[in-house]
Amino acid sequence: MCSSDLPILRASEASQYFNFMVYGESGVGKTRLLGSCDEIPELRKILFLDIEGGTRSIRDLYPNVDTVRTDSWKKIADVFEFLKAGAHDYTTVCVDSLSEMQKFNMTQVMKDLMSTRPDLDADIPGMREWGKNLEQMRKYVRLFRDLPMNTMFTCLVQKDKDQKTGVTTSLPGLSGKLAREITAFLDIVCMMYVKEVEGKQERMLLTGSTATAIAKDRTGLMPMVIVNPTMPEIYKYVMGKKE
Repeated sequence: MCSSDLPILRASEASQYFNFMVYGESGVGKTRLLGSCDEIPELRKILFLDIEGGTRSIRDLYPNVDTVRTDSWKKIADVFEFLKAGAHDYTTVCVDSLSEMQKFNMTQVMKDLMSTRPDLDADIPGMREWGKNLEQMRKYVRLFRDLPMNTMFTCLVQKDKDQKTGVTTSLPGLSGKLAREITAFLDIVCMMYVKEVEGKQERMLLTGSTATAIAKDRTGLMPMVIVNPTMPEIYKYVMGKKE
């Protein structure tokens, strides 16, 4: 520690917690992928924030994963406060999904606005409301990320077409600048998609950016594409244990 009492650590002493986000089309297998965290002893015990109402896909495969239905912004914030307080034995939290989380936040922002401005249209947010929505999402993604536990996120995908070049880029399905900023907040951001390989539909995980998709692997240990990925396989790569 230096003379000003700043908590300076060596890089080797930094947090070893695992943060990860997978984005892709609905039904591609994102929720099931995060559910497979239950196969990794180091990541148990898991709390799954069911924001989309889509945990049926892991109910039978991973019955020991705890889920909490968070169908409002207040419930999401309440779960964060519960985890922050630390009176629990969870090692990993999975947030499913950020796209739906942003919608719940906007609903709350508009509800707060209408309490003082009932003359406005609750379905048409203005620039101020969008700004507040983005700032609160930035704040809570960072807050969940910085919990003393492993943090996993899912997100839908969106397509962004450059009007000058005509190139369409796949990126996380979040509004405003957050769609591109999110990669700076997390260590690993991957896109999941389905591709036909030798007549068979395979799930693919893109771990690095291309000309048409945003992705990131800060560890630099994963291959560019993983076929039919599972969290145990990803974890071995990230921990440097994959042979």
